Amino acid sequence: MTSPALVAVGGYSTSGSGRGTGIALLRVTPDDSGAAAETLWEVAAADPSFLLWSADGSLLHAVTETSPTHVLTLRVAEDGSSGEIIGDLELAGSGGCHLAPGTRPDTLLVANYGSGSVETVRLDAEGLPVELLDLDDHHDYAEDRDPHPHQVVRLPGTELIAVPDLGLDRVVLYRQVQTGHIEPAGEIPFSRGSGPRHLAADHESSQLLVSCELSGKVGVAVRGEVPQDVGALQVMRGPELEWSVRSMVPASGRPEESALSHVELAADEHHALVANRGPDTIALFSLAGMRPELVAEVPVGAHPRHFTQLGTTILVAAQESDRIDVLRRHQDTLEVAGDPIPAPSVSCLAPRP
Repeated sequence: MTSPALVAVGGYSTSGSGRGTGIALLRVTPDDSGAAAETLWEVAAADPSFLLWSADGSLLHAVTETSPTHVLTLRVAEDGSSGEIIGDLELAGSGGCHLAPGTRPDTLLVANYGSGSVETVRLDAEGLPVELLDLDDHHDYAEDRDPHPHQVVRLPGTELIAVPDLGLDRVVLYRQVQTGHIEPAGEIPFSRGSGPRHLAADHESSQLLVSCELSGKVGVAVRGEVPQDVGALQVMRGPELEWSVRSMVPASGRPEESALSHVELAADEHHALVANRGPDTIALFSLAGMRPELVAEVPVGAHPRHFTQLGTTILVAAQESDRIDVLRRHQDTLEVAGDPIPAPSVSCLAPRP
């Protein structure tokens, strides 16, 4: 048995057929028969699409997929017994879908899918969002395209921030300067129609795995020397770092068309997990070879939007089935580990650090 974990759960509450309350905290205890879950509390919130804990686990930030976007902050009791909203900052963008810490510790970065922008938020000494510092509009790079930034990721081993943009078919790279503002620092282009949505980087960012929603493929971008005569190879060049897109592989072995959502590396960095909407599966890839190899694929509930890992246990947010599926991985195997946990319109999962 694994020790209990506190897992924050976001659920769509107003958009479309949203059936959730907003934000809940579960105590999840993985065991041999799956995972036991107890709901500790729920807080009403409008369409939280992604959640982020502070480093010490005392605060929980949420971004809302609303117009305009809001960043909410909850204070959570040390034992997880209570949570209350203590911060609410309205942003300029709309359709917020992801947030992450900036490279400056007093900032958060927000991806707005709806308005096609990335915003920088300043936190006060208590860690509460108090000011919109900066807005970078991806329409400035769009030409004839409709930008949809979908995630914000700090690249380990670098000072770079990566933003996959599904509408622009590229990963936009930024550096954050001393004032907290972000400045463009390059890009990793993908072929038209790929739709990069989320990415996962190893501990040095020597390899990036990118889930491409529109093509149904996982892209692998490798950091290192790039030959001068690259021909058709797609390349990002920066003043210090460069990546090349080495391969694109289908994320599912099923016949249904797949719209990828989330991708994560396993702790050993020798495996990766990918969520496929359409086939409604979680796929397990081995990264031992030159290209990712699909080694297992397990059906889950409808529209797996997000997932998270608790050791070898994987919790899957199956949005349209109103449930969290429980899987277990052992090396190259992946299996259903127990009964799903009820969770209306679940959008995201965030284990407390």
